[in-house]
Amino acid sequence: MSAEYLSAYAAIGTFLVIAITAIAAVIQLRHIRGANQLTGLLHLTEAWRGDAIQQANKFIHAELPARLGDADYRAELMAQDPNRQTHPELLVADMLEQTGSYIKYGMIDGQQFLDIVAGYVTHMWDCLKGVVALRRIATNSSSLYENFEYLAVLAQDFYAKHQAGNYPRGVRRLMTEPEWRDLAARFTEA
Repeated sequence: MSAEYLSAYAAIGTFLVIAITAIAAVIQLRHIRGANQLTGLLHLTEAWRGDAIQQANKFIHAELPARLGDADYRAELMAQDPNRQTHPELLVADMLEQTGSYIKYGMIDGQQFLDIVAGYVTHMWDCLKGVVALRRIATNSSSLYENFEYLAVLAQDFYAKHQAGNYPRGVRRLMTEPEWRDLAARFTEA
């Protein structure tokens, strides 16, 4: 065998090794990205379940509508940096602002996140859009809480697309609608 053939085989072999290495690197990067997104999603769900956010949720539902009727409360809310202890609604807005940013830049998968909490996000936007408006007036900036707004738009679109749920097609259900309605009726009648 001549030197030219050996050189050609060596070049082809080198190319194959480099190509296989590149493919393996791309696969590994996809796995790393997926792991990072999962870590981010787990962090967000843990924050959402935390005491501070749960207390803020209770405050938003039980007290915020009445508090927004109080001029002193609105004045505090329009301060340069409102106290999150006296304005826990901002904790939820801040968390959803951060989440919207994560999704916007691809740090977490938006569809996966919205599959879990689209209803919560749209509900919180409805509850807090007056607060967002006041904060925007206070800062004279429409960019304040824009990532929260962006997330709410994504959530509304996700919810509209999946009104009947997001259960995988072709997978059998363990409980049909008549079955779960019947079971729930037994508990509510007791």
